Amino acid sequence: MSSALVVSSAPVQTCPECGNHDMTVRVVDGAPVHECGLCFARFGERRAVETLTDAEEARMRGVAAGIWPLVRVLERLPGLCVRTSGAGDTLARTLPFVELGVTSPEALVQLENLAKSLLLSAGATRLHWVVEVAYQHHLAFVLKPRHGGGPVPAAEVRDAGLDVDVLRRAIERDSRLSWWRHAVGKASG
Repeated sequence: MSSALVVSSAPVQTCPECGNHDMTVRVVDGAPVHECGLCFARFGERRAVETLTDAEEARMRGVAAGIWPLVRVLERLPGLCVRTSGAGDTLARTLPFVELGVTSPEALVQLENLAKSLLLSAGATRLHWVVEVAYQHHLAFVLKPRHGGGPVPAAEVRDAGLDVDVLRRAIERDSRLSWWRHAVGKASG
């Protein structure tokens, strides 16, 4: 999930936020994003602005840009924290993953809801995603594509990278629905 980024320092227009004339243009995936040199406000196609903002947030947090939107959504789930993550790498033939840790008793309900969300989104993903329990000096829950072992084909890495955004949108959507919100504090089952 890489984005082509081109920067031009030529002034383009006046900033609608502050009136500054020091505007630069960044081209993200073919779409121009205008950025004010004074107030740093950004204008352009929503998706291009989000891509640029996400890439900068990811860099500041030390998270790979390709997995950052999913990490951000998972960090919002009560009772869970993101310990580590990886975006996957086609050359190294590694799959994306997010390792979750437990911070409170709410975690079990959140993990159950996450599993339901994975089940509901299975028809939209290219690969089968699971939450695997592992022990890595602590109990960890790892969200990742299921892989039977052996070398990972490059096509599978690409498919997994595309699935990351599908999962992000599904979890974001599902976590706002009543079955997810009302599950907190109630017995599972």
